[in-house]
Amino acid sequence: MSETNINQGQINKAVWRACDTFRGTVDPSIYKDYVLTMLFVKYLSDVWQDHWDAYQKEHGDHPDLIRELMKSERFVLPPVANFYSLYEHRH
Repeated sequence: MSETNINQGQINKAVWRACDTFRGTVDPSIYKDYVLTMLFVKYLSDVWQDHWDAYQKEHGDHPDLIRELMKSERFVLPPVANFYSLYEHRH
């Protein structure tokens, strides 16, 4: 797997493209509420996945043990509520 350096300009461009999807459908006064909420859900999803991957690396192929360990995380994120699941069901 190769690592790709991402610069601030690419991040800004991606965020603006995401924000553009709300234009015209969301009242501008509550626009930031949607954007900040989605950024927070994305952050939680990424942290949750990183912890899952670390547990999987440590405990191997024991999904029941990993699920039990994940229950003690600071944020418990059901699979149907993570960013990637929401993204798949966006339409």
